[in-house]
Amino acid sequence: MLVKHRFATVAAGCALVLTGSALGVSAAAAHPSTAAHPVSKHHPAKLIVFTGGVTTLKLASATASALSSHGVSVAPASEAKVVSSGIAFPIQGGLINAKSLAGSITHDGGLTFTAGGKTLTIRDFTVNTVTGSLTGYADQAAARIKILDLSLRKAKVAASRHTLAVSNITATLDAAAAKALNQYFSTTLFSKGLPIGTVRVSAKTRELTN
Repeated sequence: MLVKHRFATVAAGCALVLTGSALGVSAAAAHPSTAAHPVSKHHPAKLIVFTGGVTTLKLASATASALSSHGVSVAPASEAKVVSSGIAFPIQGGLINAKSLAGSITHDGGLTFTAGGKTLTIRDFTVNTVTGSLTGYADQAAARIKILDLSLRKAKVAASRHTLAVSNITATLDAAAAKALNQYFSTTLFSKGLPIGTVRVSAKTRELTN
């Protein structure tokens, strides 16, 4: 069953904020009324809490072929799994503000890149709705780096009382990740804006009053 009007508005607004973020627009700019009227103790902020589900990455076929032809393989790591629609990463948690929609979604699992006898694993992905980005922890660098830039210009949103699904999110490689991969594998194969594929979020949610 589709959500009541309140939840449908939150889901649609989520796509708007993320799209604005990808264009460099802050959540406050996308929702000026939120910035102008801060939440008071008489009107506590409602939070959408992520309790489970998966985020699936479908690799762009052209990019996957190019990587393979250069001897680079990409495989799921830890809790991530290959499924019919791509590589699935379990949603570990996270939350977003129901009004400003600022927040994050955290994940288990990761990806392992292998080339020339070397491997690089990036795991524990976090999607940030304010910056429109996905970051991850690079094991070999012992640091968290920005990996993907996300765009929701063509995204589709569906919601029910306890679920939120956002599909057709376009993912491209971020400059920081391209630099790290090129340095680690001594190559120039990776570049900023390299099409990585599409992302789908299928989350289980609940509402929490702060």
